[in-house]
Amino acid sequence: MKRQLIMAFDSWTGGAGNLERLVPALREKGYDIFLLHIGSWGHDKERAVEEHIGELMVRDICYYDGMSIQDILRRERPQAVLFLSMQAYAHRAVNRYCKALGIPTVHLYHGVVGVQDTSAKRLNPVSVRRQVSLIASRLTRNVLRVWPLYWRALWNTGASLQDWVWFVRDVWRQVTARAYSGPAAPDTATSVCMVYTRADIAHAVERYWMTEESVFEVGNPDLMKFGLRQEDLGSCLDANRSPGNELVYIDNALLEVGAVFSSSDDFIHHLRCTQDAVAAQGFRFSVKLHPVHYQTGIASEVRAAGIDVCSDDEFLNKLKRAAGAIVEPSSAALLPCLLGLPVLLARYGKLSGQNYGAILMDYPLARQIYEIEEVKGSLQRIDVCSSIDRKLQDWLINNAGPMPANHMPERVADVIQSLTHAQ
Repeated sequence: MKRQLIMAFDSWTGGAGNLERLVPALREKGYDIFLLHIGSWGHDKERAVEEHIGELMVRDICYYDGMSIQDILRRERPQAVLFLSMQAYAHRAVNRYCKALGIPTVHLYHGVVGVQDTSAKRLNPVSVRRQVSLIASRLTRNVLRVWPLYWRALWNTGASLQDWVWFVRDVWRQVTARAYSGPAAPDTATSVCMVYTRADIAHAVERYWMTEESVFEVGNPDLMKFGLRQEDLGSCLDANRSPGNELVYIDNALLEVGAVFSSSDDFIHHLRCTQDAVAAQGFRFSVKLHPVHYQTGIASEVRAAGIDVCSDDEFLNKLKRAAGAIVEPSSAALLPCLLGLPVLLARYGKLSGQNYGAILMDYPLARQIYEIEEVKGSLQRIDVCSSIDRKLQDWLINNAGPMPANHMPERVADVIQSLTHAQ
């Protein structure tokens, strides 16, 4: 039996781990998957033209020796094309070509969006210095590579005047740090969309022009990544539990999107001030960094500053023993919530203007802290009950996602199989 091909498309190899986990489940369904990326245009200039990342076959666009996206799609003839995000112009260009060629498209969220305040009109707060730096670093790549790719896609697919207006509008939203406010452009809509948890279905419908019937809840692979099992849900509410004196800080790489922190030094200064303040209140401190910080080198700088960096392997066990967590609006911030830990939403210092999404704001054991000196008092005021009450039960149902989490790849493969067989 001839195997069918699924093509994934991304701007670089940074999301390869989100795709590599799908390989075995798709293989069981008779599919091969590979990642096509444009890293040589700027984000991943030193990558091999063709390589394997784990079980995932990966190709830079240079592999096709100048072929257009249309010609690559015609040559490979994928059964479907999968994206991990739909905001980028290159992704939207590929999506337009797929629709023109009758190829189904899939948008797989790579995090839980509802931890962020998706109603905000702009990043909270914006670092003007960092925004200018990011725009300058990407301008040449956008002007010479990405925008022309998108313009050609608009022209070749018969875009309407309104589609061109959307492009101008989106460039302005990027410049003013409003890229994620309101609905995205209509060409971000895909054939189907998959989200980790029930709480994000409404976001996919409202932002990406999806119908509720075309959005599927597939489970949270972060739980699989960190080893959280169904029996761990609410386990820190056990009356016999004796919490330690450690606080785990969960970062969301706000620096990398031009929010809050103006530089790596600014970010590290924030962590050191936090560490000193919680130590004065009798707590040990460690930080769980966003994965992107390991690619930019900031993780090494944080360690050099004398701050304990929590690895993926020790993250869950640290949380199980912790007194609580201080969090930024990160998908990883769900883990202490799912365990039933007290969670402090950071709104102190540089984070004073930071907003949080409904998922974190509605968590029954969450409190916002406006002064880092309030940590001990805030933890004492959180009423941790000895059993899961109804409100927390409802929160877990909406935000844990389908369990067991390690079946997420199979659920994704099932949706793709249904989609391709319906063609």
